[in-house]
Amino acid sequence: MPSLRSDASPIHPYRLVSEINDFLTEDSIYIGDGGDIVTFSGQVVQPKSPGHWMDPGPLGTLGVGVPFVLAAKQARPDKEVVALFGDGAFSLTGWDFETLVRYDLPFVGIVGNNSSMNQIRYGQAAKYGLERERVGNTLGDVHYDKFAQMLGGYGEEVRDPADIGPALRRARESGKPSLINVWVDPDAYAPEP
Repeated sequence: MPSLRSDASPIHPYRLVSEINDFLTEDSIYIGDGGDIVTFSGQVVQPKSPGHWMDPGPLGTLGVGVPFVLAAKQARPDKEVVALFGDGAFSLTGWDFETLVRYDLPFVGIVGNNSSMNQIRYGQAAKYGLERERVGNTLGDVHYDKFAQMLGGYGEEVRDPADIGPALRRARESGKPSLINVWVDPDAYAPEP
């Protein structure tokens, strides 16, 4: 699949999830929280050990990512936790990032940021047409990297696909709760699962 190594900017979501898959180790617990971005992820990311994938499941509740990170780090402090969030999903419970900082629970967090609830947007465009595709699903251009820094964690912004891997490694090496804010293409939609 050519999109897995696409050099396009904004970044294609397949490139992001491919880089995440390459980044995981045998000890990485992988958490997915979002709609469209987790659908991309489910087609590419393959944790290296059994029982190392967590997500809300089909038609699950958005916003479980940060609580899942908290639970995973408490239950298995010896494991690395890597979490991919959609920007809409992270916005629901992201303030508990501060709890991760306060209790010194490091993890590598990635926000696939397209400033949209894209799974909803896609459905609205298909059902109601392009003139109604952005009703109630457009989000602001939030700099989640700065949010992480503000709360005492590690944060970094990525706009070039070549910078994804190095940013992930720096987040790991920081030893802090982290958010890598990756600007992904808002016009790339995941195929239906």
